[in-house]
Amino acid sequence: MFSSLSIRIRLILSFTALLCLLLAVAAVSLQRFQSLTEKTGILIDNDVRLVFLVQRANQRAQAAAICLLRLLQTPGRDQRVPIYAEMDADFADFNGAVEALMRGAKMGGGSERVARVLQLSANYGDTFQATVELIEGESLPAAREHFTSKTGVALAELLTATRELVSIQQEVTQADVQHLGEATEQARRVVILLAAIALVTGAGLAWVIARSIVRPVNEAVHVAEAIAAGDYKKEVPQGKGDEIGALLGSLTVMRDSIASREERILHLAYADALTGLPNRTRLIDVFEQLPPGSQGAVAFLDIDRFAVINGVLGHATGDCLLQEVGRRLVSSAGTGATVARLWADQFAILLPGADADAAQLQLQHVLEALRAPMEAQGQRLDVEGTAGIVVFPSGGTDIIALLRRANAARILAKRQQGGIAFCSGEEGEPSREQLSLIGEMRGALSRDEFVVFYQPKMELASDKVTAAEALIRWQHPERGLIPPGRFIPFAEQTGFIREITPWLLRKVVSHACAWRSEGKHIVASVNLSTRDLLGHALIEDAKALVTAAQLPPGLICFEITESALMDEPELALRHLHELADFGFKLSIDDYGSGQASLAYVKSLPVHELKIDREFVTDVDNAPRSAAIVRSTILLCRELGLSIVAEGAETDAEIDWLRTARCDLVQGYGIAKPMPEVDFRNWVMQHNLPA
Repeated sequence: MFSSLSIRIRLILSFTALLCLLLAVAAVSLQRFQSLTEKTGILIDNDVRLVFLVQRANQRAQAAAICLLRLLQTPGRDQRVPIYAEMDADFADFNGAVEALMRGAKMGGGSERVARVLQLSANYGDTFQATVELIEGESLPAAREHFTSKTGVALAELLTATRELVSIQQEVTQADVQHLGEATEQARRVVILLAAIALVTGAGLAWVIARSIVRPVNEAVHVAEAIAAGDYKKEVPQGKGDEIGALLGSLTVMRDSIASREERILHLAYADALTGLPNRTRLIDVFEQLPPGSQGAVAFLDIDRFAVINGVLGHATGDCLLQEVGRRLVSSAGTGATVARLWADQFAILLPGADADAAQLQLQHVLEALRAPMEAQGQRLDVEGTAGIVVFPSGGTDIIALLRRANAARILAKRQQGGIAFCSGEEGEPSREQLSLIGEMRGALSRDEFVVFYQPKMELASDKVTAAEALIRWQHPERGLIPPGRFIPFAEQTGFIREITPWLLRKVVSHACAWRSEGKHIVASVNLSTRDLLGHALIEDAKALVTAAQLPPGLICFEITESALMDEPELALRHLHELADFGFKLSIDDYGSGQASLAYVKSLPVHELKIDREFVTDVDNAPRSAAIVRSTILLCRELGLSIVAEGAETDAEIDWLRTARCDLVQGYGIAKPMPEVDFRNWVMQHNLPA
């Protein structure tokens, strides 16, 4: 019953009971000690006063007896008068003490010894008076005889009785004191007992209250610790209708709220908000939970032309499309596969236990599922995907590296337009030395450590150098001259190429102006990467540079590769038209190495084609290569384009190209790339009139 009350009521009742006990202890103590005080007063008023009166009567009796003896020894009446006065005063005091003793005896109930003292006092008074009368009768001898025989004896008996009375009264007083001590000890024991009862009662109440509070609080603490450890299934004890019950109820609400919020947070942390698929973090977590040494594959997939769909039809349509893509990926990826959305239109698929053949077969099934028409915001869409695959553990055991390599394979598949490509090892991964160079590139640019080399392009009809390709080199203070193949690809990946190309363009424009001032009409070529071509800033910089230098734009040629046109072909084409309209020359580099070069020749505003070195090498002995080169030269003649054969290294190859009426030739057979100063001197020597 008590435990069902609220803590506040329990505390009030407990402290009230304890206070009542303390008040009882105080009241009993006061009553007992008041009783002791009263008894002590009675002892002092009766016993001590009685002793005092007896002693006073004794003293006054002796003083009167002494005066009587003096009278007996004084013969003259006149001489006895002052003694009478003194004797009368002493005897009066004696009588007063005796009367007081008589009253005290009556008030206290009297006693035999007090009565005897009173009787002896009266007898002594009578004999004393008789002796005085004899003295007054001038019979001193008779008076002396009477004093000796009567008065002295009465006085002695009185003194003896008073001494006995005083002694007995002292014994009585001592007994009373002893009784008072016993009463005091009894009162002390009662007070101690009551205090002990109050202490035990208080301790009991405190234990009961503490137990009713501490036990559920400890249980609540254990529940809170379980919640802190992530265990949201631990039962919260049932509370009663008190404050602890309210606390436990609040703890239950808090546990459920935390569990609900954590579930939502975990969902947000591990799931993609748009598609509901696992995100990158969840994919990494699933991979890391695979047993050590597990075999499988990781695929990196994106949707072709998604940027165009998103841009033309709007983000709502794009989001709807991504949701449908996610559903199809999950349904077609197979049992045990984990499909995750990484970002935008890029997805990853983890295929535990799959080898290369099984992974390729499964990804083909996935891509076929994507090719089926989709409905998004009332629009019928036909989409396709491109995927890169890497198998593990042969391709690595770190999921981040595997994703990066699968992405590199996806980029390769997109360039080859093959749908699926594999990256089985550490292809495309920078070495430790290359990583160090990547970190140093920005500082190298600010320290002007990059230098420009030029490789001549010789016009076969005149044997004159009419053009040159600008090639960047890194003059490292510790590693010497670093070729572009060791840092340019990673500059393109990191975006740093957007800082390198403007620097190179400024140098080339400056050199072209110097050549022109010397009378050399040489077209300088600059290579543009995908990032360069898709950014409009470089185009504005190029136009501003040649305008400021008053250099004819036709002396600058931009070489582009087919891969630079594949990511956003419409934007790239728009920028190329802007360059061509301004007067810059455009050249398609590595022609023949891609799959759609002929289509680009038809649509791009280019002025020149560069036949890839793969077809130029040994062209004089390879009929198939010769047929391709010859047909390309004829095509350029028909289209009004100039043709450059790169990679010519032997005189036989150069002679064949001259016979085939190729316009320009570039390669080690003409000259290796060289610094600008050396190039200027070489051109001066080579272009001398015959």
